[in-house]
Amino acid sequence: MKIVKEGDKSKAVCDTCGLTSVTYRLRDVPFTDDVGIVKNILAGVCDQCGHVVSVPRQCTPKIKAVYEAKKSAEYRLPAHFIDILSLASSKIDDEIGDALSKPLLLYYVHKLNNGEIPAKIIKELLSSELASAPSTKRLSLKITERTERELGDVVQKTGLHSSTELIKGIILKIYEDIVKPKTPKHMKELKTIAATFG
Repeated sequence: MKIVKEGDKSKAVCDTCGLTSVTYRLRDVPFTDDVGIVKNILAGVCDQCGHVVSVPRQCTPKIKAVYEAKKSAEYRLPAHFIDILSLASSKIDDEIGDALSKPLLLYYVHKLNNGEIPAKIIKELLSSELASAPSTKRLSLKITERTERELGDVVQKTGLHSSTELIKGIILKIYEDIVKPKTPKHMKELKTIAATFG
């Protein structure tokens, strides 16, 4: 794939001007179906009328990420579950703290989906004494459609009724693996994840 730079020239077909010369410039580019806009990407701008007429292939990952926009997912949890997430995150990397909560949850979702963690453990943990408390706190996460699908897959594999139950079970597993033991499980992998936030 050829990588274009800001200021590079090319030819393209403009709806207004026909075949024209274009210059690659940083622009905000709306989606053709008007569902959103990709901000500040390289685009071929018509040298005659100034309209965006093309977008280089190198911008595809950024466009895809914006198109598959993250949406809010809300989970009602017992207050101590939020504390468990905070404690686990701090145990992995005390400088980053709560910023690790979402990656930590998704790490466990992925391990459950791949069968690296047996699904039956989650149901067992949900019947533990630590699980019995009213859900008075809210956990909000921004997730992609892909993550939402993976959550749905794991809910089916575990035989649970909702993704909220799954998140509760995962937090209890995080307690068992990271908060409770002196030496947390998966620490090497989790430190690597934490390093990407540093």
